[in-house]
Amino acid sequence: MSQQTPAAFEPLVSVVMPVYNRAPLVGRAIASVLAQSYRRFEIIVVDDASTDGLAAALADMADPRLRCIAHPRNRGAAAARNTGIAAAQGEFVAFLDSDDGWYPEKLAYQVAAMRNQPNAVAGHVCAYDRVKAGYKPRRFVPNWLDQPFSRAVLFGCTCGPGTTLLCRRDVYADVGPLDEELRRLEDWDWLLRLAEKGYRLLASARALARVEVETLPRRGEIDTALQRIAARHRAEIARQGGAAGRIFAASLHLEQAASAFGERAYAQALGEVARGIACYPLQGRAFYRRLAEHAAGSVSRVMRGAG
Repeated sequence: MSQQTPAAFEPLVSVVMPVYNRAPLVGRAIASVLAQSYRRFEIIVVDDASTDGLAAALADMADPRLRCIAHPRNRGAAAARNTGIAAAQGEFVAFLDSDDGWYPEKLAYQVAAMRNQPNAVAGHVCAYDRVKAGYKPRRFVPNWLDQPFSRAVLFGCTCGPGTTLLCRRDVYADVGPLDEELRRLEDWDWLLRLAEKGYRLLASARALARVEVETLPRRGEIDTALQRIAARHRAEIARQGGAAGRIFAASLHLEQAASAFGERAYAQALGEVARGIACYPLQGRAFYRRLAEHAAGSVSRVMRGAG
């Protein structure tokens, strides 16, 4: 695919960036948008009631395409993205988390990919490089390059949509906004709803974004989100057949395992992993390789602590 978007197809892209207390980082994220080779965009920063001088930091970034909408109280990332979508004027909406960044051809590549697509294609996601302090960068590729989107999304939210997704704005009117009751996993919930409406996303193995990983979410937030997501989607997914239901059940267990692992509750994490594998053992080679890496890392940390 050419990196250049044909001049005859240059829709406006609304870049929506939710921000909460990241004044030192937001400039880097915005700079990655301003450096895009694709130039037809607006940037909507949604200040979710920051208290760290964000307004002053934004004042130093004078650009007519940049505007800020401030929430009077903190409402969470889902609400901030919904505010940005409601204010967007572009044909497409592209999300960017305030501590992440895009590579220069990101928008050009995605807009070109969406040219002449049927209505069932809602948008495009790309591979991304995940960066975490103390670890080697790891590249993550959307997992539906070799299987239908509706099946792949049952395995969880693997595409980092908070930074990789470019989506037609009109799709949100059909699928609905992100669930503001969810403080975590709201992106997975929305992708499940997207698939249930009959839409799909294009995916590229080309890395066009960088995602920073800082702190892991609290287990209580994850557990609450998983309960709500399970209640909302379990019946619809069951209608897709037994395999779909088992994949979804496995993903719920594995999300719980990840949150337990993040809090070093290794026994609980191992139990959830075992339950997830029991639900659906055909997770694929990459899953078992990552599981082995996590297990080795856990043993190493335990041994260091014992010493």
